Amino acid sequence: MKQYKYVYILGIGGIGMSALARWFNRQGAQVFGHDMSKSSLTDQLVDEGVNIHFEVAVDAIPTTILNHPSDTLVVYTPSISTKNPIWQYLVTHGYQVCKRGDVLSLITRDHYTLAVAGTHGKTTSTSLAAHILCYANENITAFLGGIAKNYHTNFIASPNTKKEVSIVIEADEFDRFFLQLYPDIAIITTVDPDHLDIYRDVMGFEEGFRQFLNRLPEQGLAILHRHVAKKLLSAAHPLKTQVVQYALSDAPIYTSNVKINQTGHFVFDYVSEKVVIKDIELPVPGYHNIENALAVVTACLHMGVPPEIIREAIHTFQGVARRFDKIIERDDLVFLDDYGHHPVEITALLTTIRKIYPGKKITVIFRPNQHSRTQDFLIEIAQSLDLADCVFLLDIYSDREAPIEGISSKSILGKMKLACKHYAASKEDLIAQLAQTDRPEIVVNLGAGDADVFIQPIKEFLLKNYP
Repeated sequence: MKQYKYVYILGIGGIGMSALARWFNRQGAQVFGHDMSKSSLTDQLVDEGVNIHFEVAVDAIPTTILNHPSDTLVVYTPSISTKNPIWQYLVTHGYQVCKRGDVLSLITRDHYTLAVAGTHGKTTSTSLAAHILCYANENITAFLGGIAKNYHTNFIASPNTKKEVSIVIEADEFDRFFLQLYPDIAIITTVDPDHLDIYRDVMGFEEGFRQFLNRLPEQGLAILHRHVAKKLLSAAHPLKTQVVQYALSDAPIYTSNVKINQTGHFVFDYVSEKVVIKDIELPVPGYHNIENALAVVTACLHMGVPPEIIREAIHTFQGVARRFDKIIERDDLVFLDDYGHHPVEITALLTTIRKIYPGKKITVIFRPNQHSRTQDFLIEIAQSLDLADCVFLLDIYSDREAPIEGISSKSILGKMKLACKHYAASKEDLIAQLAQTDRPEIVVNLGAGDADVFIQPIKEFLLKNYP
């Protein structure tokens, strides 16, 4: 890749784009960015020396970018509209313009890469892998799809320069991004259908993951959940690389002696044909996260990390922001925040909450993500939310598509069987309706997109009214 002096990132506030901004910043480029609104991520980037503007106008483009088109690389998110005047100016005035995937394609092609894919669990798994490798003093650069709590960032560049750098990356299937990567090790956690606006149907979605696996070299390694292997691999779809399978049970790599200790953490043994690691303590909850840990441990062993270091590292893993985040935790009141937005994720989350807090009333505040996803999984979303005791539905968040006639949050309400369900069009409506309901015990703020903007007002309401 040409070494550009200046990088201008459109959609810089996105979790993936902001990580790339940090990478360019570390490489010594002068980084500029544009986004539609401020956020905690853009505030952090500004503190790190990145120049960001929020006006959607050609005259808002930084003067440095306007004056140096040949020395500037423009990187954009697929969410940027082609009608955006900044976009239109850049593509018609001789700038080198590329997607985030184009840049990461070049980076992963030149470095040994662990790529973590899957409909669910990829952010936690990628973060856990990066944490273990950092703890082991390996030289890595990690591009995460969330904020790793141990490091307070979505971009990790370890200080160890004695070894060749390896890349750890979240391989997102949206916009077929993962098909631009060059993995040496690939983990696939799940292949529950999603993004059907891109893949058309379940068969197209699964074929996308097969294409991802086929990007592995012959000496590479595919680490697949047992259910994933069953869906993707067959005599008609052979894989040229080594494949290992994992699951809680009935797989070559599995768990034994699973229990919950006095601190509420899962403890388990990792078991494979060659290695047994006893008494691994995992601070993040859920059986699905035990399975994620199995995959990550397998990858780290393959990369040469000693078993005892892996055990120590997992015990110190703090998780990822907006994944089972405990905002308030008291005996009489718990407020959780979670990124879950797919019905399988919602089901797994609420099932985990029931196990950790048996007998407690669960109130869910859900911000649906994208009209197309809501349309594709309307019944499944309704069924997953029915696992709660009380649900408040907010308007659908959409940053990349137009509304679909007849599809709204009220469409989900109409399919739900739960008696206690409400619709709130705004933060103000939500707080007003919360004030009229019975005292909550477990409150869950749930959703992707901008669902995090509801955390603070909900927290303030709960602390004020239930001190």
